[in-house]
Amino acid sequence: MRLDTSYLAYLTKDELRVLVAVEMGMKNHEFVPVQLIEKISKVKRANAYQILQQLLKHKLVQHVAKKYDGYRLTYLGYDFLALSAFYKRGTIVQVLSKVGVGKESDIYKCINSDGNFVILKLARLGRTSFRTIKNKRDYIKNRTQYNWLYLSRLASIKEFAYMEACYKNGFPTPKPYDWNRHAIVMSFIDGYTLCSIQELGDVDGVFVQCINLIEKFASHGLIHSDFNEFNLMITEQQKIIVIDFPQMVSTQHLNADFYFQRDLDCINIFFQRRFKANLHSDLKLQDIKVVKHLDNEVKASGFIKSELNDNKELEILEAAQQEQQQLLQENEKFQQDDDDEDNIDQDEQDNDDQEDDVDNENENENDEQEDDDKDNDEDDDDDEDDEDNEDEENQNNEDNDHKQKQQNDNQKNKVQQDAQIPKDLTKITELDQKNIKKFVQKKFRKKMVIKKNINKTKGIEDNKTLAEEALHYL
Repeated sequence: MRLDTSYLAYLTKDELRVLVAVEMGMKNHEFVPVQLIEKISKVKRANAYQILQQLLKHKLVQHVAKKYDGYRLTYLGYDFLALSAFYKRGTIVQVLSKVGVGKESDIYKCINSDGNFVILKLARLGRTSFRTIKNKRDYIKNRTQYNWLYLSRLASIKEFAYMEACYKNGFPTPKPYDWNRHAIVMSFIDGYTLCSIQELGDVDGVFVQCINLIEKFASHGLIHSDFNEFNLMITEQQKIIVIDFPQMVSTQHLNADFYFQRDLDCINIFFQRRFKANLHSDLKLQDIKVVKHLDNEVKASGFIKSELNDNKELEILEAAQQEQQQLLQENEKFQQDDDDEDNIDQDEQDNDDQEDDVDNENENENDEQEDDDKDNDEDDDDDEDDEDNEDEENQNNEDNDHKQKQQNDNQKNKVQQDAQIPKDLTKITELDQKNIKKFVQKKFRKKMVIKKNINKTKGIEDNKTLAEEALHYL
């Protein structure tokens, strides 16, 4: 991609505001609608339309109007936003020429406010040569929606953090100056990449420098993971400088041994093939003692969070674990409540069975008593044939009164059972719901279904349906 910064000098404040509005809208929109751009940039619709057409002309934004009408930033528009920030800070005054192209970045030579040469690195994730970022990098993590501009920004953040930490700890790296969005400004290295060198005056010395760098990285808890001739620069004094850091991992990574051995093999094979040198190193990761954990400071991929102190990620992890424990406790409590309900229902059933047995025994005793009385009456009738008709009439009257009393009692019991069910089905209290719930659980053993129905009864219709089901069961 060609970086033409000629229009950057003529970029107005309103055009810059519209570019920023499109960038902010892309946080949750693939294509940002014009209404949202107007709202964020606080520019009138007529002016916003003219500005978008001007930006579209210079390929700073892209317009889509097939299924959804909206705009999104291009890499050139994203470059303009980063460069405008650098121009305001004085980090960059002029962009000169492109000096390198990688699978995920472009390198430009620039001039700062002091008149010195600096290097501008622009991340370009999403190219055809490097689209397997989900398998190669850990930028995405658990995200389900993302765009290449945002991933380029994450890559630049990581690389700037690695470079700054390594430079402060004495590693031979470029000096990081500034960072914004997907762009990094670093010091200019007057040298060449190792892959472009055909002859070396001190092959053994350069090889030892490379092996010592691999060992030094490991002693600080880091593995470069891409330590090869393309990411190593050599000066005229034959000093090795390391570049390109976004793929670094921790020595605590699950595949740390694989990455460490791969870096070592790359150096061994390169020096054997290019310079025909009989050089080889059998360095092992387990033999290197870690003196400082830079992986914890820069949060390298695969670092152990339990070793962090006063770290927000550790607090978040502990909070998540506590929340999970609370959920488990609630589930156990809910299961225990269900068991208690089962025991209560079983006790109630046992009590009902005992009551039924007692009632049956009482009825049997009453029947036996009646039989005895009847036998006695028959004997008395046989013995007393001369009783008056008046006594017989009195006895019949007493029997009629007893039957009438029994009928009245049955009617009262029926009225009481009907009174237990509310007549107005549209107004059911919580107590009525509990009674209905217990009744249905006891008779039909459908606790979970009824419980869900009762929990969902927030309106009149649900209450009415529940009451109708109870009446149907009754």
